Amino acid sequence: MTRSPDNDLNVIIANLVQNGFVLGEALDEIGVLTGTVSASAMASLAGVPSVTAVEREQNDYHTQA
Repeated sequence: MTRSPDNDLNVIIANLVQNGFVLGEALDEIGVLTGTVSASAMASLAGVPSVTAVEREQNDYHTQA
């Protein structure tokens, strides 16, 4: 999740938590939050003020043999 740089991080986190977000890590220097949310609540996170992107975890790593 990415946020715009002009808003207080604690307010953004509180708004996200109200929408079902469970904070994992706040990377304030780069404006990124990590965490978990149910699939049914994920869409609501994009509507939180100052949230500019919501992304699903990408963990399907493949290497060539």
